[in-house]
Amino acid sequence: MTRRGGRLAVSQRRHDYLWGALFIIPSVVLILALKYYPLVLGIINSLRQWTGSESHFVGLANYARMLGDPMVHQTFANALKIAVTLPVWILLPMVVAFLVYQRSPGWQFFRVVFFLPYTISPVIVGLIWRQILHVRGPLNALLRAISGSAFSPVWLGDKNLVLWTIDAVVLWSIFGFGIVTYLAGMATIDEEIFDAAAIDGAGFWTRLSRIVIPMLRPVMGYWAIICTAGMLVWMFPFLHSMTQGGPGFASMLPDYLVYTVAFTFMEPGYGTAIGLLLFLFVAVISGFQVRYMYLSGAEKTGRMSPGASGGGRKGGMSPGATG
Repeated sequence: MTRRGGRLAVSQRRHDYLWGALFIIPSVVLILALKYYPLVLGIINSLRQWTGSESHFVGLANYARMLGDPMVHQTFANALKIAVTLPVWILLPMVVAFLVYQRSPGWQFFRVVFFLPYTISPVIVGLIWRQILHVRGPLNALLRAISGSAFSPVWLGDKNLVLWTIDAVVLWSIFGFGIVTYLAGMATIDEEIFDAAAIDGAGFWTRLSRIVIPMLRPVMGYWAIICTAGMLVWMFPFLHSMTQGGPGFASMLPDYLVYTVAFTFMEPGYGTAIGLLLFLFVAVISGFQVRYMYLSGAEKTGRMSPGASGGGRKGGMSPGATG
């Protein structure tokens, strides 16, 4: 009976493995076809140069060309400038989300209003804001009415303003998604912790800095990854509908440069090489962010475990810990 039972167990495991493989195979095929095959093909194309419909192998010449191309330098410098605003992208939605979570006056109205822009196509958002930000558009008309002068910034035509203007528009568009993300994270926090903090007299900023931020570090890491991707590879529709990289290359970012080089200048090999450089750039930054998110989550789990919370006290938080 023991042998027979062992054979049955082995047969059952094989049966389970077979069914598991059958369910996994479609996903693996899709990943290989839609992820890895284009990546390998892109690497091959980045080593080639096209003349009309003909191509020939040039090795690393496209990558060597990038080293001395001021256009590439400018676009990645623009990307780094945009990255400076990442803390605003991360913290501002959290503050507003906490206001909504605390059911501040009008929270239901603002919850809908803030999320609404995220439901609109980025191209439509760009076209709407291009009209709003026109020299004779409604925003400048409002500024002139308030200041009582002919104050009319050229939002999309000034090299010193255009990049920050587009950055603000994209943040406005994605802002609602950030609020929803943080609200989902706040829903996992025990409300007794906020009640205890309120009894201790902790105000809004104390609760935000001493409770919300420490407990939502993994959520902040996740949102940082989303924002980094948004800054570097999701701004194409906004750029295309608002400035097309101008004036000059003042608002040109790497993802739009890939499109311009490949389909306007008709150099797909060089454009693919720039795209792969952008891929590595985003992968390195996201890799550090994912590692930070993982370590923060592991640290949080360790603090909340019974053995690490000071004798198994629920919540692991003492009265007065909120300052």
